[in-house]
Amino acid sequence: MPGPWARAGRLGRWLVHPFISQEPVFYRAAAVCLLAAVLFWQMNALNKTYSTRLSCPLAWHYDTARYVSLRPLPAAVPVVVTGQGWRLLRANLGMGLHPAELYPVPRPGTRYLSASTWQHSLQRALEGLQVDEWASDTLRLTFDHYATRRLPLVLAAPDSGRAPDYTAHFEPTSLTFRGPASVVAHLPNPYPVAVPAGTGPGIARLPVWAPALVHPAAAQVRAELRPQQPSQRSSY
Repeated sequence: MPGPWARAGRLGRWLVHPFISQEPVFYRAAAVCLLAAVLFWQMNALNKTYSTRLSCPLAWHYDTARYVSLRPLPAAVPVVVTGQGWRLLRANLGMGLHPAELYPVPRPGTRYLSASTWQHSLQRALEGLQVDEWASDTLRLTFDHYATRRLPLVLAAPDSGRAPDYTAHFEPTSLTFRGPASVVAHLPNPYPVAVPAGTGPGIARLPVWAPALVHPAAAQVRAELRPQQPSQRSSY
């Protein structure tokens, strides 16, 4: 009596026998039929309704010449939606998914955008899809007015706390800084400009560093550096 492996071998030969020694046109026809069956199944599946998680892009509109956001504004919001497979496929591929247009009122001290303000805009952007779940009830924002302040420049003291090795004559002698009013108001006066390590006496271009979101009128200033006299150093 043949063993199980022998029976399995005979069964396998019986299954593949009709395909042995066939003309190439047979295999092409079989491949076309298989492809057509897969496409039919896929199209039928995409006509059904599904739920999935999408990332809806956001487009922010406000007076950027007068106001500044103190934290990065979210570029997208995740939502759970239900819709036809074709619509969800296009949305996941980034096709036909328009950004939600948001118009915040950037008053200083505003900490969030209420759900009633932004969810309506998202629903319009997701036309044809039903939103089942929102990522949050609020979008957290922090805005401030832009402000400018002109400050005289001074040579920064070394990190060691001792007196600077040089005296400096800056050109220009003062610089304008622009940024959030709450940050600009607390900039030191006069504004310190550090001497990079390895800089010797003479004419030098010194970089002007500023806090995040604050923009100095110039990235560098010209300075004439003169060695500090011993008597001047001891006076500090």
